[in-house]
Amino acid sequence: MLITCRRDISSAIILLFRRYLPSSLFLLLLGATMAQAQGGIALVQHTSKDAGTTTSSSLAFKSNNAAGNWIAVAIRAGRSNQVFTITDSALNTYHKAVQFNVTVDAPNGDTLAIFYAENIAGGANTVTVS
Repeated sequence: MLITCRRDISSAIILLFRRYLPSSLFLLLLGATMAQAQGGIALVQHTSKDAGTTTSSSLAFKSNNAAGNWIAVAIRAGRSNQVFTITDSALNTYHKAVQFNVTVDAPNGDTLAIFYAENIAGGANTVTVS
């Protein structure tokens, strides 16, 4: 899901959770504008993708990113202890916010993770999870 939000002076983190089918990779992108604005947080764009069973998946923003935006990528993989690499076409740097390995979901467990890039470059952008 691609979401762009405006904020006042303090930064905001938006976390969305959804139940997914086992053995699927789900890509969730959130972009929150970090530029100072008069109003509160406002939704600008969003999209999502259930990539099915795969080792890599990409998702493009439907409109250009504004410079200074904040992007989050939330992922669910159908096995525990997965390692993720997040890249995008704008060459932004992604940091791991959190990763959970679920081992009670038989037979293989799950991995849930959220990565983010802050103060991003503006323009068209496609995010890839591998």
